[in-house]
Amino acid sequence: MYSSKKDLIEKLESEKKRLQDNFSQLDDHGKEVVESQYQQVDNYFSTLIDLIHNELNDEFLSDNVTIKYKNLRNNWLESLSNCYDSNIYVYETTLPQILENFKVIKLFSFISKVNATTVIIGANGAGKSSLINELRKNNIDEMYVLPAQKLLYFVSNMHNRNGIIKEKYIQDLKEVNIKYDTIDLYPTEIANDFSNTFTKLITLLVKDYTNIVTRRSRNEKDLPLTLWDRVEQIWNQIFPDIIFELEPDDRVVKVEQNGSKYSINGLSDGERCILFYIGNVLLAPENSYIIVDEPETFLNPAVYNELWDLLISERPDCQFIFASHNMDFVQSRTNATYIWCKKFEAPYDLDYQVLEETQEMPLSLLTEVSGTKKPILFCEGTKTSIDYQIYSKLFSDFCFVKPVQGHKQVIQHTKAYNNLQHLHGNTAYGIIDNDWMNESSIQEQKEQNIFVLPFNEVEMMLVDEVVVKSCLPFDDDKEKERKFKNFQQSIIESCKENKEKIISIALKKRLDEFLEGNCIENNKPSKEDVEEFLKSLVDEFDASLMVDNITSIVEASLDSSDFSAILKICNLKNEIINFRGNTEIVPNFKDKALRRIALDNELTKELRHKYFEELEMKLLDK
Repeated sequence: MYSSKKDLIEKLESEKKRLQDNFSQLDDHGKEVVESQYQQVDNYFSTLIDLIHNELNDEFLSDNVTIKYKNLRNNWLESLSNCYDSNIYVYETTLPQILENFKVIKLFSFISKVNATTVIIGANGAGKSSLINELRKNNIDEMYVLPAQKLLYFVSNMHNRNGIIKEKYIQDLKEVNIKYDTIDLYPTEIANDFSNTFTKLITLLVKDYTNIVTRRSRNEKDLPLTLWDRVEQIWNQIFPDIIFELEPDDRVVKVEQNGSKYSINGLSDGERCILFYIGNVLLAPENSYIIVDEPETFLNPAVYNELWDLLISERPDCQFIFASHNMDFVQSRTNATYIWCKKFEAPYDLDYQVLEETQEMPLSLLTEVSGTKKPILFCEGTKTSIDYQIYSKLFSDFCFVKPVQGHKQVIQHTKAYNNLQHLHGNTAYGIIDNDWMNESSIQEQKEQNIFVLPFNEVEMMLVDEVVVKSCLPFDDDKEKERKFKNFQQSIIESCKENKEKIISIALKKRLDEFLEGNCIENNKPSKEDVEEFLKSLVDEFDASLMVDNITSIVEASLDSSDFSAILKICNLKNEIINFRGNTEIVPNFKDKALRRIALDNELTKELRHKYFEELEMKLLDK
């Protein structure tokens, strides 16, 4: 149609000049009558030419795009060509929408080379919903946008609802406001957008059913399955116990479940959402882009996974594009392309990146932390572990705390997340147990925003003096001091009594780490290859030297009687916390210590400043 951007601009400039020449040939009275129309159309042409010149490159007109996007683009070019040689009145009515459609197609170029189901993710406030809102501002049949519906009600007395037809419904859907910040401010608009939209959908589906059934009764041949029958086929796979009963005369739907009948408004919010999604996906024109904002709204994971799997299967001619930051939904989309929305500003200033599967950071984790603008703090453990219980209380005011199992995952995810700063513009930090790390390694980790505890395991934070004494609210200062000193001494004695156990546990940890980092590279090794590999491991891991080094560190710490040095080598968390704490301080010591950290803001502040001063300063700078 056009070989280059230059050809397209030249044609538009030619049309613009033709209309200017037509205007110049009018007499004075004629010019006075239509001057405003000619000026308006001239402005439209100038705007369109400027947009094409400044916003497009020749890639837009190339064949290096998907067939679906190519059709979208060519249909727009055809709508433009159909206007050529027309009079001023045709251009006056058609150019405004051609301009709007151009903006949408230009914006939608981020999908031009993607054939698969697409999921748009990004931080809260990045503009995902605004992007969806902008995409609906068109009269392009193949762009079918479903908003993030919140309120869906059927209103039987809505004015002229029986006059709704498919084309009018689709156009009205494009004018629905995507999302309201608060219900209180817009009661009338919400009634029009949500209740009327749902009412029109149900009415349209019942009208289609009545029409097909009536024609079928007249023995018409080759009639399609009614839209309502198709809705029910999908619905019954999700909710087989909920049955619908149509009342064609009133264009309403009744619901039956367990012998009880009620109106369609008696369905739950999630059930009405599902009905809304099914009906609209079936109504979408052939070969459409179906764009859905917050597809998980009001639905639990089991339901929305099945629903969207069924709908995608039902419409293989369409390409689905979802905007979501729900981790479960994002993970459920198999064979999908993921697009990170860095920032969007209307009308088409979109900064984005297609995410690759080769990223070091799991997509599910990146999605989970994408919803926060706070810095990220990765820690060891799970959400039920003591690591998370402590760090979430110490740092939740400053950052989003995310447990990721072991120290290697903390290191990996912190580095990977910070390597993706060009995507999210955020920063990650990590905290890991000391685990016998030497000073040079501790410094190396700190340079990567990963901070190492000053003791072997996080549980040792509970034996800090201020934590211990906070668990003794009814004792006077002298008694608190006595109990703490006894507790401290009992920990030292336990470590001395269990010196060999401490060495053994440390040795196992060193061996586990060594084995994790050494795998045979040959994918199909022979017996000889395996034997050679194992021999090399034995040669590389000098067990005697390792035991000597560990023993030397343990004995030096124990001989010093320096409590902080002993905590660095102490790996007897069960012995110390669950036994010594219960007998020397108070029953259920661990739970009470954690509760004090959770409830006492001054205590958490003191611990944070004492053990994580550098991290605290970095977070405060943020």
